Amino acid sequence: MDKKRIIIALCIAAVLIPAFSLVPCRWPIGLVGMLLFAGVGTWEFYGLLNAGGVKTSTKWGVTSGLVFVAATWFNALGKHFSYSGFSISDNALWCILLLVITSNFFRILAYPNLRKGLDSCMGTLLGIVYVPLLWSFVVRLFLGGDLSKPGWAAFYLILCMKMADSGGYFFGTRFGKHKLAPVISPKKSWEGLLGGIVFCVAVNLIWLIVSQGRINSSISFSLGHALVLGFLFPIVGTAGDLVESLFKRAVDVKDSNTMVYGLGGILDMIDSILFAAPMLYIYIELFLK
Repeated sequence: MDKKRIIIALCIAAVLIPAFSLVPCRWPIGLVGMLLFAGVGTWEFYGLLNAGGVKTSTKWGVTSGLVFVAATWFNALGKHFSYSGFSISDNALWCILLLVITSNFFRILAYPNLRKGLDSCMGTLLGIVYVPLLWSFVVRLFLGGDLSKPGWAAFYLILCMKMADSGGYFFGTRFGKHKLAPVISPKKSWEGLLGGIVFCVAVNLIWLIVSQGRINSSISFSLGHALVLGFLFPIVGTAGDLVESLFKRAVDVKDSNTMVYGLGGILDMIDSILFAAPMLYIYIELFLK
């Protein structure tokens, strides 16, 4: 086991856990953090595509993606209160998403070579869907409860995913023998997935007891839901990991970035969360409301 990687991960957790558990979610610092993760993650993804010869309009894609994430923030915030009368309705939010998408199609017209313009458009749109659109569900979860309190639902999501990752890493390095997806990610094993489920179910049960059956101030869940989510998080998160691994394998890149030893870049840290956040949001809408 890589002890340095574990120490760095614990240091990051020591910063993020107090931030998520103490700071009221309506504070503007939350928006800054959401934009930072979305922006850097999108930029890193475009870097992967460019390394594989897929051209993108990186600046345009990052900017338009951040516009949608910010719009999602003010839309979710406006359901409770607005900043000086400013808020974004549901219809306005989807109009912004439509403008983000169509603006990328219209950029094809700026290319003398229409084939290059089409390739760039497709790569740029893929990045917007993969990072900002999926990340916007983290924003929705973050602002889904009492805005005077921390973003408990987003904290619950991230805690479950990181514990599932930890369980997968621990079980995989010690007991991993049966490969889960050897072509895409040779290090992932069925034993690692089992370890992720064990750790995630455990953290769900602990959360259920400590929170007295609440994900946040407006969403309650039972033992049955805790067990179901304990299974779903690692499975969906592993699928998210494999999707990013597929992108990296296709362009022959090990990490999306190397800013953090052993953990790669921002995209490597949030790849599983990008898929788990919509799953949790849909689960809440269908079964917990």
